[in-house]
Amino acid sequence: MRSLGIDVGVRKGLDLVLLSASDQDEDTAIKATRRRVPPEELPSIVADLAPDVVGIDSPPDWGSDGRSRAAERALREFGIQSFGTPSGNGGGHPFYAWMEVGFQAFRALSERFPRYRSGRNVRGTALEVFPHASSVVLAGCLPHPEESKRKWRAAVLGANGVDASKLRSADQIDAALAALTGIRALRGRFTALGDPLEGVIVVPSHALPPPPYRRCERPPRRDQQPHLPGLTPCGCGDPSCTAMTRAEFARGHDAKRKRLLWIRARDGDEAVRELARRGWDLPPEMR
Repeated sequence: MRSLGIDVGVRKGLDLVLLSASDQDEDTAIKATRRRVPPEELPSIVADLAPDVVGIDSPPDWGSDGRSRAAERALREFGIQSFGTPSGNGGGHPFYAWMEVGFQAFRALSERFPRYRSGRNVRGTALEVFPHASSVVLAGCLPHPEESKRKWRAAVLGANGVDASKLRSADQIDAALAALTGIRALRGRFTALGDPLEGVIVVPSHALPPPPYRRCERPPRRDQQPHLPGLTPCGCGDPSCTAMTRAEFARGHDAKRKRLLWIRARDGDEAVRELARRGWDLPPEMR
């Protein structure tokens, strides 16, 4: 399955990140990125990338009444703050220019990816997503005020199988969160908040906790691992590793652990016993 995430900007254009995942594997690979894409170029680029779903970090249109939509009010009940989408044209205020770029993105893709409104099948649609909300839902908590937004969202991506080190900016991280929300929606693990008539925001969990979300723990020192609920630090033993994982090791980090044990095996029996317990071989010079 393939999901395209789009982060919206006024002067910078659109940032695109394409993610790919299998039906069985939780790990999700970054297949392509694009920067500074004008909305009018989206149809040809999306045809080339061939995603199954598109997630756009923007409302699809103005609200139906008042200063915000039901979707945004629902998020606020969970403690997730967002900009309101007013009715009309926002009074012509320049702040809302980014929303108008998002509207253009939805319209540009409407023939191939019509706007998602309701139902459990999102394939072939364009979803409204909100990277901040996606990261909170995936982490299970609101970011601590002292935490760097970019660092925290990158950690959330890493904890969910996406290697954020390949992303060059905060905008690409947000586009990747939009794409990850699409992957989870394709798997049926999503909730659509709001009124289908004026626009729903898709978040990446089929069940949300009672509101509001609690605050995450204070960010760790540089020599500590970040903490996200339900996840544990990688067991590779490398002091520079900050990966979080649902398994014992982050992807590929069992090799790190094995290498460290080889080094320690030269100095004592404890590492030799752990190598034997795991069924790993000794370093060549000790065989």
